[in-house]
Amino acid sequence: MDAPPDPMFEATRQENPARRSPQPLFNRKLALLLLCAAIHAPANADVVVMRNGDRLTGKVVHKKADELLFATSYAGTLKLKWSDVASVATDKPVALVIGDAHMVSGTLAGRFIPGSAEFAPTGPRGASAQYLAPRDIALASVRYVNPTVDESGQGIAWSGHVNAGGATTSGNSINGSVHGDIDAIGRARDYRVLGGGELNHATDHHMETVFNWRAHGEFDRFYEQQTFFSYTRATVEHDKFKALDLRSTLGGGAGYQFFESAPLNLSLQGGLDYVVVNNINVPDDQYTAAAWVLRYDQKPWKLDMQFFHQEDGTVSLESPSNVVLHTQTGLRAPLRGGINATVQYNFDWNNRPAAGSDSADRTLLFTLGYAW
Repeated sequence: MDAPPDPMFEATRQENPARRSPQPLFNRKLALLLLCAAIHAPANADVVVMRNGDRLTGKVVHKKADELLFATSYAGTLKLKWSDVASVATDKPVALVIGDAHMVSGTLAGRFIPGSAEFAPTGPRGASAQYLAPRDIALASVRYVNPTVDESGQGIAWSGHVNAGGATTSGNSINGSVHGDIDAIGRARDYRVLGGGELNHATDHHMETVFNWRAHGEFDRFYEQQTFFSYTRATVEHDKFKALDLRSTLGGGAGYQFFESAPLNLSLQGGLDYVVVNNINVPDDQYTAAAWVLRYDQKPWKLDMQFFHQEDGTVSLESPSNVVLHTQTGLRAPLRGGINATVQYNFDWNNRPAAGSDSADRTLLFTLGYAW
């Protein structure tokens, strides 16, 4: 009787090429490439190996969502899809946020398994040997690499702008106008704070013809990879020449952040508001309304100029014909040192204005301001 085949020799037998699966062969080649990349990685350089086998050397700059910024000396800063990265190796410590954990620092080394890396923490002085022990991590679990202060969960990044404009005429006509507005956004890793307001005032032959102001505040709590969020929002406004002493709203709901970056931001949110209207010499009103907010800004064609559009509105659930809408659309161009020039068109609509007032208000503004 023949002796049973030795498993060691059985494993070395030649496979039938017709039965060989191309995917395992590709994975073996990729694993071999990862091994070579780890052995032959140049000094003072980070190495990224893509799932298609491309090997890049340079410097890991930043990772957020599915985008890795990788600086090279031969092609500038590349934008790579994180999901297409098979391996990352760094020659110096980088900061990581893994999942919902706090920020940690350490070096990454390539592994033979695509989509994983060995992480060696460089913990604080006196850290235990268990804390400093290298460990394998899945690249898919890395939320940020070299996060900003807001992404790290250790602070808030503030941005915003303040603008002012005005005009005065004397002689045959005596009139003047002034406008001011401010908006600020505080972004932390898991939440966002927004606030702002505007004021308009005008006179004609020393007679006041325009006086209105509006302010808003909002808190957003983010979930699910920083896309879904819940919000609480409040607004107040006054318009003397619309017989509006004070309209105040308080409400909340849910929203979705489609894009959030320096060149492009887009979010849409909706919910319910409770509206209280105090009028001047007109009966007051209060009601529950469906509410929405749209925020969009973009730097088109890779220019520094920023196009923006923002709108918010309410529709009364008790009387759907009771609609209030505010929109701001414009173009903001940087000048120098944070100073910017803005041309802006405001359109406000109230389907049930006070007696003697129009439903629509249109304002064209030219302002100078400062952005941070």
